[in-house]
Amino acid sequence: MEKTLFTTENLPQGLVVKDVFGMIQVTGAVEVSNKGMMRGLFERKKNEYQEVIESFVNSAPDETNAILGVQVSTSSQQFRNGTFLYITYIGTPAIIEGQ
Repeated sequence: MEKTLFTTENLPQGLVVKDVFGMIQVTGAVEVSNKGMMRGLFERKKNEYQEVIESFVNSAPDETNAILGVQVSTSSQQFRNGTFLYITYIGTPAIIEGQ
């Protein structure tokens, strides 16, 4: 089921919360350093940012159709094998419906 992400505290007019579930949190790493030519060729269709957000959305229960209060936090760290951006998504899965 497709899910809508809301970062606002209030839902748009006409929508109400029918049920909420426990908070979910997902952290993913995205390499932001130069990957070199060979790795760049093999991974050119890979979108690490999209993979992190898809992992977040997929961690919500299947019956939910929204994630409320989505917050994003980032940090970065440099290692020998590259520089990585760590992205954390937090939110509350819910079932919403029109009034």
